[in-house]
Amino acid sequence: PEFFTLQEAVAGRYSIVRELGRGGMGIVFLARDVALDRPVAIKMLPPDLAASRPHRDRFRGEAHTAARLSHPHIVPIHAVEEHPAVVFFVMAFVDGETLAARVARQGPLSAGDAMRVVQEVAWALGHAHANGVVHRDVKPDNILLESGTGRAVVTDFGIARAADSPDISGEGR
Repeated sequence: PEFFTLQEAVAGRYSIVRELGRGGMGIVFLARDVALDRPVAIKMLPPDLAASRPHRDRFRGEAHTAARLSHPHIVPIHAVEEHPAVVFFVMAFVDGETLAARVARQGPLSAGDAMRVVQEVAWALGHAHANGVVHRDVKPDNILLESGTGRAVVTDFGIARAADSPDISGEGR
């Protein structure tokens, strides 16, 4: 049902291809940007959460926080939209898999690959920190490895916060 809800909201601009994955605060779909003829990923707040103003605000906040960052190892955000039934943001599609999926499929990374991934993630986090953003959920599921190049790209700034803003997540959340 989420597929059809999102497709209706983006009709004419994006064509939804398939679901890529789900998490606590979003469903990610592969889509095609019709005007630019390129693949994109669209993260949608699940409809049951979209009915809640605090959840909508937090979700939009994720997009705004990530959109402040422009770095080759951070997934870029192209747009954020809010409609009565749906809230979503559009980001670059990274053709690859998560670090977690790669390790599950192939076992541990070689020492050289592990050093490269850690260095690239550190560069991304350093850039975020230099721009006042703390990720707070760095884990293998939030690191994408691009097919072909192996480039590590950090994603999911869902619980990130500006270093100078209050901590809204609270202890135990």
